[in-house]
Amino acid sequence: MDYSHEELVHRLEEKASLVNEGSVELVAKGIPFLEDKEGLDPRVKQFLEQESDPGLRRPMTHDDLEIIRNNKEKENRDLSSNVRMETKLVSLEGRDLELKVYNRSNNTKPMLVYFHGGGFFERDERVMDNICKLLAEKAEAVVVAVEYRLAPEHKYAEGLNDCFDSVRYVCDNRDEFGADTGRVGLVGDSVGANLALGVYHLSREKSWNICYMSLLAPLLDLSDVSGGTRKMEQYNPGADRELVRQELVTMRESLSFIQSLYVTDLEELDQPLVSPLRNKENVTYPPMMIVTAEFDFLRTQGEDFIRKLQKQESPVHYIEYKGMAHTFLKKLGYYPQAADAIRETAVHFREVLQNNTQSN
Repeated sequence: MDYSHEELVHRLEEKASLVNEGSVELVAKGIPFLEDKEGLDPRVKQFLEQESDPGLRRPMTHDDLEIIRNNKEKENRDLSSNVRMETKLVSLEGRDLELKVYNRSNNTKPMLVYFHGGGFFERDERVMDNICKLLAEKAEAVVVAVEYRLAPEHKYAEGLNDCFDSVRYVCDNRDEFGADTGRVGLVGDSVGANLALGVYHLSREKSWNICYMSLLAPLLDLSDVSGGTRKMEQYNPGADRELVRQELVTMRESLSFIQSLYVTDLEELDQPLVSPLRNKENVTYPPMMIVTAEFDFLRTQGEDFIRKLQKQESPVHYIEYKGMAHTFLKKLGYYPQAADAIRETAVHFREVLQNNTQSN
């Protein structure tokens, strides 16, 4: 039986299971209507088998940069109900940056700042727009997306500084954005999650209050280019073993490529603002949601970070999507898990705000 996208999304919302993995409580979301299946979600499997340019599934070089940047995601749709987007050009200490603002109105709303993924070196505007529109609608918030400068033209920490300065600008000019700076959350996808953690560290002694974070398929240790593929038994690929192995190897090689683009010196890889998982400081984070994909090379980093948060008694909500690969969020409107992850972030954000209100 073929199910509509809406039916698949609803199934993910209704059908989830709690799994205890040591001290970690995991919300496991199976493949909709195939919850007992091992291996890849059929939509992921079809994509990997029929990828239009399989030649790109190899170690990348600098010569491939423009090819990758021009290879825009086709399976991505706007699922929101006509959420308004505005572009604002701001001047920040000697450079101009674009901020995209979603769902701004005359009424003051909570604010989520979104940092996109793309390996620090690419940005797909349509993907970012559609994610942010749906997030703004579901969270009943104003969402600001930062078009930070990209590597390799701009090395660490120029993009991170753009993200931090953008948050500072919005908070200093909150009336322009209709934002309540007492209710600010950070959301990051892949390397965007890395940047979100960096912004939080830089913001801890500032006047604004970051009360929430959501890290979606996060890159947390840029120095790690082997961990996720050391043992295939960390995964349950079923009959899809070769496709899963290929996906993990490709991700590992992509991390080496990102290293070459993002940092000037390999010693920077150990910096907490580059590899936050390696941060030895005992940091107390706000309530956080971490989302991982079962067949993502970075999944083990997310699990390690969750254990670290639990030792520090930082509240964390953990969701894993079975059958998914790393870039599932890009396929909003095609992979139902993308829409569900955005909905889960919005619901969790609203719950945190409500709990904060009740405790004050």
